[in-house]
Amino acid sequence: MRQTDKNIKAFTLIELLVVISIIGLLMSIIMPALWAARKSAARIVCKSNIRQLQLANQGYVSENKGHYVPAARDIWGENLYRWHGTRKNKNEPFDPLLGPLSAYLGEGGVKRCPAFKKSDYYAASGQSNANFEAGCGGYGYNDYIGGNTMTGTGDSVKAAAVKNPSSTIMFTDTAYRQKIKGSGTAFIEYSFAHPPYWQWYLDMQSRMPAGPPPSSIGARPEPTIHFRHGKFTNTVWCDGHVSNDTMDLSAPYVTNAIMSEKQTAQMALGWFGPDNNSLFDLK
Repeated sequence: MRQTDKNIKAFTLIELLVVISIIGLLMSIIMPALWAARKSAARIVCKSNIRQLQLANQGYVSENKGHYVPAARDIWGENLYRWHGTRKNKNEPFDPLLGPLSAYLGEGGVKRCPAFKKSDYYAASGQSNANFEAGCGGYGYNDYIGGNTMTGTGDSVKAAAVKNPSSTIMFTDTAYRQKIKGSGTAFIEYSFAHPPYWQWYLDMQSRMPAGPPPSSIGARPEPTIHFRHGKFTNTVWCDGHVSNDTMDLSAPYVTNAIMSEKQTAQMALGWFGPDNNSLFDLK
């Protein structure tokens, strides 16, 4: 016959509550550290991805008469070609395995930034307004390097044309806030890193100093640099070094997803550096 030890006592309610509070306290200490470590790991992977893009572009230069890869050679035509991929029709995402840099990136082509999660963007098949830049991995290419402008596309520049490679952006984290039919607004992939001002506006200002002020609608692009790594963006420069940069200025969205400058900044979209194009142009 088994005997029961009458000296064994169960936990009291107070003791259980103390244990639960201790566990809760430990979790409140550990979880932020784990979350920070996860974000740090994503930033490190992103740095590697964006550095690989710069190396791939240098590889392209060596085999294409010194020219960098074109950004979007047919954007005002069939719109099937980008620096990061090609597609069969404009309603599909670009295939990164078929892009002009894929031969220099190894298996898998352009890699996605791990901080640009599926829950953060909308890329439903058949939605051209969501898919028009899908496939770039959340990275944008400097307009001046790739030959992309508001009014059309020219040839990509030669590497030798970049006067200060260490202070000229090549790729950076990007996104675009897009109005999606039936789904409100959302981040989508965007393959261009626009400067603070359109070049046509700067050209006009040089000819007409008393012309429209910088705050005029149309003077600035809608900002696409995305500060998604804990208020930082990763940037690779033409000389190959990678930096972490914080936002210095922003601007409204006025053509699709209507947002004030403050709202755009709250979405972590803006620019770093001075309020001019010196980090983008070739001077």
